[in-house]
Amino acid sequence: MAAQAVRNVAPARMASIVAPRVLKVPANVIEALAQGGPLEGVPDATATRLLLGGMVAFFALIALSLGAAVLLQDDWSNLHGNEGIVALAVLALVAGLGGGLWYLLKRFSRVGQASIRIDSEGMRWGDADVVQALAWHEVCRVRTGLHDVETEFTSSDAIVKRLVFHRAAGSGETAEVRLPLALTTDATRVLRFRNRAALLRALLLRLATQPRPRLRFAAEVFIDAGIDPQTWEPMLAPRRWMWLSSLAALVPAGAVFFLWPLGEHVGWMVAALVLAMVAGAAAMGWFMHQRYPGLQGVFEFETPPDPVP
Repeated sequence: MAAQAVRNVAPARMASIVAPRVLKVPANVIEALAQGGPLEGVPDATATRLLLGGMVAFFALIALSLGAAVLLQDDWSNLHGNEGIVALAVLALVAGLGGGLWYLLKRFSRVGQASIRIDSEGMRWGDADVVQALAWHEVCRVRTGLHDVETEFTSSDAIVKRLVFHRAAGSGETAEVRLPLALTTDATRVLRFRNRAALLRALLLRLATQPRPRLRFAAEVFIDAGIDPQTWEPMLAPRRWMWLSSLAALVPAGAVFFLWPLGEHVGWMVAALVLAMVAGAAAMGWFMHQRYPGLQGVFEFETPPDPVP
């Protein structure tokens, strides 16, 4: 996460002096991709129902706890004069809990109603209400910046990492395509796809094997996807070490926050927190560079002159 933040603030002018590392996609990988045919996502309905069941149980537990508290109340003297306010609060609480339970129970009927399909022409993904489509020939380079394909950490609608690339939008403009690395946009319909690793590998391969101009991949894409960019085989260890080192990078900031002397000016504490976070990010970057020196920078892939069939 810290490495992503550091990378995002790099000036666009660096794009002209950062030389991508060109890797060759193994012939057997390209052949398997061409012969594999369309790949459909396999929803994990059991895990999705367990998620919904857990949320229903949580809401029901809150409702039962509040009901038990009301029934066990033996002294109502503190409510005299506030009956109207209390009644409105109870009605609002009951409506909120009841509405939440009703919404979750209705979602059970929609479990599995989300899909993703990747084939030689492009990809389609989404749920039964909103389906998005992308043709591979629409994918393009960005005019400025270091990467055409990267991952980003977002928390605006969910704490997830997203795969980001670009498509031609007409009139010379480009539009961003943001897709959660879980490849599902609604966890209450499909929490995960059972073949998520195969889907993500196929998606990245299709992007990597497009004809010129070659796309530039951030190294973090392969760390987050758990794929070796040289062999295209599973590679989970770097992702685990990145998460562990990211957590370790927060230790200096936590130490400043919890050990800051009472009475000291808050401005100095903010400055110390910023310095601690920068130091932690630098230490994490150094650790990852030492442990995985080949997973740094920008990658391009040597691809066939024509699109992979």
